[in-house]
Amino acid sequence: MFGLPDELTPSFLARLEKLRIRTRQQYAGMGRGMHLSPKRGSSLEFSDFRQYSPGDDFRYIDWGLYGRTDKLYIKLFQEEEDLLTYVFVDASASMGFPAGDRKFESAIMTALSVAYVALASGDRVMMRILGGTGAALNPSFVYGQHRIVELARRMQGLKPGGQFDFATALAHELVAIRRVGKVFIISDFLMLLNSITRGLGLFTAASMDLTAVQILGGREINGQGLDGDLEIVDSESGERLRVSIGERERTQYRETMMRLTREIKSFCFKRGLHYALYTTDTDFQKFFLRAASDLGLAH
Repeated sequence: MFGLPDELTPSFLARLEKLRIRTRQQYAGMGRGMHLSPKRGSSLEFSDFRQYSPGDDFRYIDWGLYGRTDKLYIKLFQEEEDLLTYVFVDASASMGFPAGDRKFESAIMTALSVAYVALASGDRVMMRILGGTGAALNPSFVYGQHRIVELARRMQGLKPGGQFDFATALAHELVAIRRVGKVFIISDFLMLLNSITRGLGLFTAASMDLTAVQILGGREINGQGLDGDLEIVDSESGERLRVSIGERERTQYRETMMRLTREIKSFCFKRGLHYALYTTDTDFQKFFLRAASDLGLAH
């Protein structure tokens, strides 16, 4: 529909419209919205008092407090603004393997679903692609839920390819985006754990609320097809290695994969970040709706 992935059906989009992004911090936006801002404003959310000054609006005088203190005080309220939402998609070569697992396609579906939740809530979204080939996305905010079609069409020509240092790439991105907000990073995270934690830690140091979404192939995580004497090729570096794989090696492989996901999840939880794992052999719609809380979304 309108260039959107088949999984993003009208009924699924309607359910996404009932969700909204939640953050553990308050961020200044660029316009009116549904999220409390650190700025003072005129919402119904009470913030503080200050003493009355000539010219202040009488409507905000707390007459009850005046009766107790014989001094005039003005009620202050918090502003409600939109939320600046950044969605990073890993398009390195490993996201394209194994080809039958459709990892990169699943990452795009996840990114568009997150973007639609934000846009339908009146927030602004900026999509950022890490690596890959194809036309570069315009690194600017889009606003309005109809813009999801534009985002989907822009991403149709993207293909996974190449490699990059995860932490270094995110450091460059962080400098470029300038304004703080909510961040989603979607990747298979098949890299050294130190690079992952350094990369994710950059956003916590910048006081940005982050959700890490790990995408792994169903056959990939189970080691399907790894049997006998094989030549394994690194999809990003091209490095080749001859190995002999039996049941014991497959078990070790699966345990290593699951240990990596546990370590990433543990890192996120200890720092108050959100983490969700999607494996491509499961139903995407069910995953996204059931994992709403893990993704940092609220009903």
